[in-house]
Amino acid sequence: MDRRIAVIGTGYVGLVSGACFAYLGHKVIGLDIDEEKVEKLRKGKVPIYEPGLDRILSKALSDGNIEFTTDYEYAVKNSDFIFIAVGTPSREDGSADLTFVESAYRSIARYIGDEDFKVIVNKSTVPVGTGRWAREFIASLLRERGIKEPEKRFEVVSNPEFLREGKAVEDFMKPDRVVVGADNRDVAGLVASLYEKLQPPILITDLPTAEMIKYASNAFLATKISFINEIANICEKLGADVTVVARGMGLDHRISLHFLRAGCGFGGSCFPKDVKALIHTAKEVREEPELLESVISVNERQKLRPVEKLLKHIPSLEGRRVAVWGLSFKPETDDMREAPSIPIVRELVKRGAYVLAYDPVALENARKVFSEELKAGRLELVSDKYEALESSDALILVTEWDEFKEVDFDKLKGKVVVDGRNLWEPSIMKQFCTYESIGRP
Repeated sequence: MDRRIAVIGTGYVGLVSGACFAYLGHKVIGLDIDEEKVEKLRKGKVPIYEPGLDRILSKALSDGNIEFTTDYEYAVKNSDFIFIAVGTPSREDGSADLTFVESAYRSIARYIGDEDFKVIVNKSTVPVGTGRWAREFIASLLRERGIKEPEKRFEVVSNPEFLREGKAVEDFMKPDRVVVGADNRDVAGLVASLYEKLQPPILITDLPTAEMIKYASNAFLATKISFINEIANICEKLGADVTVVARGMGLDHRISLHFLRAGCGFGGSCFPKDVKALIHTAKEVREEPELLESVISVNERQKLRPVEKLLKHIPSLEGRRVAVWGLSFKPETDDMREAPSIPIVRELVKRGAYVLAYDPVALENARKVFSEELKAGRLELVSDKYEALESSDALILVTEWDEFKEVDFDKLKGKVVVDGRNLWEPSIMKQFCTYESIGRP
């Protein structure tokens, strides 16, 4: 049975989820307060870079299964399920900022009527305990409006997302699992039924358990990355090759090779934010999350590892020209949130270098991130990787885009190359340039 769904927020999670639900045949209303974005979406223009999303959205629009609005009243009154997919950025203390989530709850509560029953689904990553707090909060808002028996007018459900940027459509359509957390199992079953056509493994839990599954999953993957980066740094001192070490570890099915790739650290909108939020939550309940704190500190140090390696060969960067390949936090996305390229570029500029940077899709976002460096004339964003390389003394590879796998080795002659993602084969590279990688002899 096809359902009526509203999705609050049209960012990476909200737009992908809404478009995919519509593609599956549900009737979807995407809501955003950004009028310009809504107008673009109505015309089928995708405001983010996400492979396959334009095709999914176009099909959903042509089938009449998705529409976009800025009108909360319309969205709430014409839906049975209301998914919240707004941002929960980190505060300075590491806690999740629930300003946008709370605003969404307030707006939804304004339009729930006396005869309604709405299922409010948290897709946003929220601290453990938020779902039960939200139920009390929304009920109090309905009570203020004079709604009788407000607890019977809605239910709050947690349905965490596990979408990888760059593969979000694939992850939605072929999920490893769908987690649904609710204190009312019948309502949990209703939310699970939205994914019925995908026939995924479904895990139904209570609210706090579902919320913790999301945080624990991201924290574990981040831990694997920081672990292999720390092993890589030790390997360098001992003459071992971390890529072979990781392969040997990964053959053990208990470990697996996934996320055991050494490099210059993780970034993005999820791992840093979610690990910090979990640390903050642990401390609130008087637990000392020493392992999680180490995950963050190792990662922050690792981001500058490529600059340290460059300084081994060019001790003073004053007046030197350095090319940077890759600015997004990972391939197949234009997202630069917490990207390792940011501290790398800024450290190079701080040390007096002139930076020429290239990325296949993230240049527009880079202009916003590096506005000060561009204004100071210390950074140039170029539209071709070899243009960045041409007059440079050195190259740092930060993001392992596919187009960087095959290079014209002759253009690397005489340069210092720091491979921040272990993309290239050292024995080949060392024939053409002074080559450094992460954790390899």
